[in-house]
Amino acid sequence: MSGPSAALWAVLIGAMAFGLFQIKLAVQPAEREFARLSRELLASEETLHVLRAEWSYLNKPERLAELAGRHLALAPMAPQQIGGIAALPMRASPIDAP
Repeated sequence: MSGPSAALWAVLIGAMAFGLFQIKLAVQPAEREFARLSRELLASEETLHVLRAEWSYLNKPERLAELAGRHLALAPMAPQQIGGIAALPMRASPIDAP
């Protein structure tokens, strides 16, 4: 009995080894894809970090105030610039509307 059972165990172990080898071959492309995606994710996170640093620099209030003073001809409003209600045009009546 030990001869046939030993042969059965040998065939069973061989089939299991073959199955594990097939699974290993099937998993390797997924592992490569996972490694590639991990590298892309790391690069994207680094880029995002740089962009956030640039954004915080570009939006500093002191810098924006200096740029506004240099490029925009803005000044505080004078009281003469504020008009009254009488200066507003009258609304067209519904009959006059096209």
